[in-house]
Amino acid sequence: MRRLCGIVFVVALPCLAATPRACVGSQSLATFKLAVAPAKGGAALPLGEVNALHKGQTLLYEPVHIPAAEKDKAEIAVLLASSANSEAPLEALKPAPAGKAAAWVLPRDASIVALVYGPQGLSMRKVKSLMQKNDEVLSQLADYADETAQVGALIQELQQSENSGAPVSAALAGFSAKSGVSMPQIDTHSATSQQAATLMHALLPSISAMDPLTASNSTVVQQSAGLATAVAGLFFGSGVGLAAGGASLFQNMRTMLFPETEFQSSIVQPAEAAPLGSVALCAKSQTAKAHTRIAYLWAHRLPDLKEPKLSLAAPAHLPIGAKSLVVVHADDGPKAIARLRDWQLTPVKGGASFHVPATVEKDGEIQLDLSKTKTAPGEYGLKAFWDWDGVPVAGDVYLHPYGDWKLAKLAADSRDRLVEGTGTVPLKLEGVDFEFVEKAELEQAGAHAGAPVKVSFTLPHGKRGGDQESADAELDTNGLKPGAYRLLLAQSDGVSHPIPVTVLPPSPKFEDLPLRPNLDETSQKLLLRGSGLERIEKLSTEAGEIDLAPLPHAAGTREATIRLSSKACKDQRFDLRMKVQGIETPLTVADAIEIRGPRPRIASVRKSYPQNFGLALNDDEIPAAVTASFALAVAHAGEAPVAEVMCTDPGPLRQRLRLAAGDRNGGARLDLAGEGVLFLSLDPGTVGRSGCRLEARVTSPEGTSDAYPLGRVLRVPRIEQFVLTDQKLGDAVYAGTLEGEDLDTIAQTGWDAQHGLPVESIPDAVAGEPVKQLLKIELPWPAPAPHAPVFVWLRGESKGRAAGVKY
Repeated sequence: MRRLCGIVFVVALPCLAATPRACVGSQSLATFKLAVAPAKGGAALPLGEVNALHKGQTLLYEPVHIPAAEKDKAEIAVLLASSANSEAPLEALKPAPAGKAAAWVLPRDASIVALVYGPQGLSMRKVKSLMQKNDEVLSQLADYADETAQVGALIQELQQSENSGAPVSAALAGFSAKSGVSMPQIDTHSATSQQAATLMHALLPSISAMDPLTASNSTVVQQSAGLATAVAGLFFGSGVGLAAGGASLFQNMRTMLFPETEFQSSIVQPAEAAPLGSVALCAKSQTAKAHTRIAYLWAHRLPDLKEPKLSLAAPAHLPIGAKSLVVVHADDGPKAIARLRDWQLTPVKGGASFHVPATVEKDGEIQLDLSKTKTAPGEYGLKAFWDWDGVPVAGDVYLHPYGDWKLAKLAADSRDRLVEGTGTVPLKLEGVDFEFVEKAELEQAGAHAGAPVKVSFTLPHGKRGGDQESADAELDTNGLKPGAYRLLLAQSDGVSHPIPVTVLPPSPKFEDLPLRPNLDETSQKLLLRGSGLERIEKLSTEAGEIDLAPLPHAAGTREATIRLSSKACKDQRFDLRMKVQGIETPLTVADAIEIRGPRPRIASVRKSYPQNFGLALNDDEIPAAVTASFALAVAHAGEAPVAEVMCTDPGPLRQRLRLAAGDRNGGARLDLAGEGVLFLSLDPGTVGRSGCRLEARVTSPEGTSDAYPLGRVLRVPRIEQFVLTDQKLGDAVYAGTLEGEDLDTIAQTGWDAQHGLPVESIPDAVAGEPVKQLLKIELPWPAPAPHAPVFVWLRGESKGRAAGVKY
């Protein structure tokens, strides 16, 4: 015995230490430790952590604080009983001084341990190794142990709730989960005394017929600091404690073992500011009657459970550095799981086991706290201890580090799908292990971001299903404006990790498709029409090489140049691929290009017109007010060509003449003059005024040719007669007259193309001939040669023309 005490109590008894704080609504009578040492040696365990007491084990008592006035008188006695075996009688162990350490080697198995504390000593009958059988006392003692344990646990749960500020409902839910006792909802606005009475009636059905709020006690309860104090006050301050334990039990104890002793109920609470494992014996202090001692009875009932067989519900994947729940199955149900202690993880590939803080939740859920654990990732085995025996948990535990979220991103095709107004689109996340993601939300980036929007997501193997380098999500793009966003992924550690995402504006759309480039062209222009064309960065097609103009041509248009491949054939269709700003994968527009045959090409033009003007014309000039003819040599004209003649000069007077082969329009006509030859005749003046440059195009079903110049329209005077008079107008200047038509076009006259005199007069009509005109002109004298030709300057020109008339 002395050897055992030396092993367990290494230091002197701390009897003179300050009184530990523990008891709520009652008085701390004494603070001590009760522990059990295994029969074959080993560390002692607190009595509350032991599941079964067996013969040969040692019950250890260590005082922590005994009031100074009682330390020399107080005694303790220990009673053993077995609730599972009614044939085993109640047994008393040898009493010991409360102020000194004590140890008892257990003579038998036991499931109930009762501690009797006598502040003034104990008057105990002669202790016998075995007492007579007493079924009534055993039953009463078992009930007393259960009920006082529940009262103590409820008071402790309520006190922790009050200290932490947690709601009472949470404390009651926690108590119900641990004890299995269903607790009612209470009205927190009612008086504290009434709340306490409601809880006591639910906890101790044996007092249902009595009102614990006696007149002598209700005032104390109503003035209490909290619900925990009120519950304790009801238990100790009225007949509740006696009703719970049973007054008959106390009377039987007095009759059997403790004559002249008055018993009071007590409970134990963890002692604050005391060595780990210390408990305080709590009760209402009583004054003994004459010739009577006061004794306080506390009983502890060990669980009637066998060592469980454990297994994981599924392989557990846990993050290093956080708390996690694992579901453990026990062969006899989850009740035994709460009695396991010292949860440990052991590397499968070898290495030392390490302790993991664990909290038992409901339905076999164990919260393992790896928030402060620094260990290597890998496969581990889980075990816990049932008393002194390690109990392995069948199944595998895998520890994983949290991933480097700097590597997390949307897959390229997912980024391309995030387009405004395209409905719900699937997204794929990649780059990091997503198995510990618990929640996904989307919020707009920037200072004025609104409330985040929940985003649904799934994992290939489910949450905590092992390394998962990808995750799938769905996002409704309807109602999202284009711009920058953040996808917030919250892990089991509560930290949200942002992944930048961009919602793109609607993709470019083309109008007037297909585009129709022609064969036999070195390169040709294409005019794109549609919306969003400014976002296109590049175009490509198997039809050939295509270059995009850097800027839109105009609102809703953009130019491109295509060089067809030699493999392109007439009527063949090709897809058009476009690289769009913000989209990584090129978008494909199906059948956007259709190859046409060669378009018409004007190879040459021959022209003719009347030559009776009396005035020389340049090769690129066409007289107005006459019918001019043009023979157009056209390649690829097709069967029904259309010719179009227009003036190139811009302005409101610009006109256009369009004729199909065989058409007549006033004096204009177009005819097929043979294969590849079009004959066009018209008055050029009906299309463009004088000075306008005419050009022609030919259109077939394959397209329109490039413009071909026909010449500059010129209003030409017809000079029929010239007369030089002897009328002198100045020094060496004489008057002359010109007769003809359209003489108003003449601005100067002279004898050569460089020197001329201005025409000051305007034409006069010839009597009887309204079309003909007479124009007075001035010429220097003498003429440069006999019969010298007259030169005229048309308006707007700087050089004279030979008029075809002579002096």
